[in-house]
Amino acid sequence: MTTNEESKDSGKNTPAKDQKPVSSSRGKASDFLRRHIAAVVLAIILVLVIIWFSVKIDNTKDHFENEKTQLITQYETERDSLQIKSLEFQSTVFSWSIRSELLRDNMENLNQLLTIFVQESAANLVQIVNPETREVMLSSDKIYEGTRYDQEVNFEINHPVITKDDNKISIITPIMGFSNRIGVLIVEVK
Repeated sequence: MTTNEESKDSGKNTPAKDQKPVSSSRGKASDFLRRHIAAVVLAIILVLVIIWFSVKIDNTKDHFENEKTQLITQYETERDSLQIKSLEFQSTVFSWSIRSELLRDNMENLNQLLTIFVQESAANLVQIVNPETREVMLSSDKIYEGTRYDQEVNFEINHPVITKDDNKISIITPIMGFSNRIGVLIVEVK
């Protein structure tokens, strides 16, 4: 036979040398892995690195959120503490002005002082209470004037006292006369 005929016969009866028999998908996968081992290893390393960085970022986010919450809480606590200290100092100085006006029996100036103090400070309510009768002599809220002060307060104090309730802070400052207590200043902040 001639070479031409041989090539015709070989194409019909026998498979070509370049063709491989049909293999299973498992065989194809292993062939692919053997041919592209470097690419597969690099792809696995890439996936592992992505997973590792994702976990690390999540941990960092959680740590950051916890630290942020702690800092905000600490800041608010310190701010509130400083605000209370400042208001305590203001109340003490304000009680000196009240003392001089009470000794002169100048109620008109006291009303003006109370109004300005409430406007300029963080106070919500300012009252001057007679320690003997527990009657509210002056108040920034005129509803309370002339009524009995019913809240539990020690009127025998000699220095400013801070009390904290659920929704308010009260700064109680004695107003001393020459020989006795002539009033008690109560400043309430919500």
